[in-house]
Amino acid sequence: MSTEEAVLRRLCAGVCLAAGLLLCALAAPRTIAYGLVGADGGEESAALADARARFTQALAVHPSDSDIALGLARLDLRAARDGEAAALDAALAHLKQAAAHAPNETFIWAELARTAMLQGAEARTVIPHLRLSSLTGRFELSSVLMRPPVALSYWDELPEDLKHDARRDLGGLWSRPQLRGRLVRLYLGLGYKERAILLDEVFPGRELRARFLNDYVLARARAH
Repeated sequence: MSTEEAVLRRLCAGVCLAAGLLLCALAAPRTIAYGLVGADGGEESAALADARARFTQALAVHPSDSDIALGLARLDLRAARDGEAAALDAALAHLKQAAAHAPNETFIWAELARTAMLQGAEARTVIPHLRLSSLTGRFELSSVLMRPPVALSYWDELPEDLKHDARRDLGGLWSRPQLRGRLVRLYLGLGYKERAILLDEVFPGRELRARFLNDYVLARARAH
């Protein structure tokens, strides 16, 4: 083997090793995040902090990876639910980073709208996110389930096209028997004002409303 061939082989081996290490570095945060599912109490808090730290490191290495940015945002949101004050701001920043590199991902825009709502943003901030979610993935189920609660929270300030989209999302869930349970669970999570709007907009007829409310009563009974 010539010296040139030996150098070339060592170079290829080095490149493969570096690529493997990079893939491991990017995969590790996701693996640790999955481990959160089985953790509880103090273990869960420690696992969450570790996962966020590793996702942050991975995002610094690969800042244009929208999946990592979205994954970190979802961990931030979990930390926010646990009471960390700054986590909601962090989630919003990471969602914006994800959207910048994956502008056609409807779920990111829906999550941006929901997170901005949780932060108490004004309608003028939330509306563009809702609209982009509808434009990029009108029938994508995870976004269809996420958009209506946001739209209902800003109903009085919502432009007519987004009201139409919200009615379409909600009506679509009811029109598919296998998704009616999802609609009932969505309704269960709303405040009283938002529930009233949903009933008026989607179930104006007495018979149809009675059928939906019957499903709601049954769902509440099962929950208790």
